[in-house]
Amino acid sequence: MPASTILLLDSDPVTGAEISAILTTAGYTITLTDDPDVAFGRAAEHQLIILDVTSGPKSAVDLCREIRSTPAMAAVPVMCVSATDDVEERIHFLEAGADDVMARPFDARELEARVEALLLRFQRSRDLAPIISSDGLTMARAKRVVAAFSPKGGVGTTTVATNVAVAAASRRPDRVVLIDFALPFGNVAAHLNLEAHQTIADVVRDDTALHEPELLRTYAMRHDSGLHVLAAPNTPDAAETITTEHVEQLVKTALESYDYVVIDAGSNLDERTQAIFEAAETVILTVYPEIAALNAMHSLLEYLAEAGSVGLRSTFVVNDLFAREILKLRDVESALGSKVSIELPYDPFIYLKAVNEGVPVFLGAPRSAAAERLNRLSQIAFGEDGLVVPVATDARKSGGLFRIRR
Repeated sequence: MPASTILLLDSDPVTGAEISAILTTAGYTITLTDDPDVAFGRAAEHQLIILDVTSGPKSAVDLCREIRSTPAMAAVPVMCVSATDDVEERIHFLEAGADDVMARPFDARELEARVEALLLRFQRSRDLAPIISSDGLTMARAKRVVAAFSPKGGVGTTTVATNVAVAAASRRPDRVVLIDFALPFGNVAAHLNLEAHQTIADVVRDDTALHEPELLRTYAMRHDSGLHVLAAPNTPDAAETITTEHVEQLVKTALESYDYVVIDAGSNLDERTQAIFEAAETVILTVYPEIAALNAMHSLLEYLAEAGSVGLRSTFVVNDLFAREILKLRDVESALGSKVSIELPYDPFIYLKAVNEGVPVFLGAPRSAAAERLNRLSQIAFGEDGLVVPVATDARKSGGLFRIRR
């Protein structure tokens, strides 16, 4: 499980370093703290929590119980480390809600195996968990549409969309489709080293495929990752044949055929893009820390507020394209009037290599910081992390997601 993030609470620097070294070598990203309050505050940001030795009035059992009583952390597994193999101690952890308990002394291989098994078990539980449909009777799997957009080209929107989709497909093979609506010059196929023989322009000419889920799947290319791709038209003329009604119907049919639909919406704002915004539960807005890009995003947010697009759930991504920090994150958040969900780290090589080779960062450099954050972004976008992206109830009155601090 590449790039999984683990929060480790350990007040003993020796044992903390020991566990961190074992799991870092195995490819996990570790956040180590010796403060129970800090651990509780950051627990929901991680995919697994390990509670070892604590100091102060709050024990590991107390913290485990507190985490398990918090709904936002229900989807985060908790592993506890008992000081001995005493049965009573392990029972106390289990009664407090621990998902696994490991006793000292332990072997490094056992720790790795237990961590991987716990992560896989929780991931499968999330994948298979049913939901109740609107009729209150039918059991169905959760469906979700995520779109990536930026009002300024060249900020990494396609990189974000592609990696978010590939990361989702790693969790749900053959149940995720990436649609390239970055018209008229979409590049999703190139980012995945795929040659498109059929595109969405062919789909809209086939009215049956536009309405039949199984037939629609025959127009999609299958990537080795298990991701399905509906490519953008090969020419601008073909892109012009795609109407707003086509966009709406294509997304609707895709949702009947796939669990997750990811859309690269590009950087051109028109009625088709607005239709994508209306269909999406989450819109990932990518920006880099530069005045022109922030001004463009500022204008977009004001337009969306005026247009009444208050149902749009937005998550902001800052792509650090510059080696030097030109604007600090707090300045970017102040300009956006919102917290930034993910900051993609600067790297002079990894993104360029990914695009030129057609191998997304999530697959080509799975242990990199960039891959970890793109995977985290995918989980946030699809609501797999237990967090809810806030939605404005009336943007024109309160500003909501689109409030701009002046």
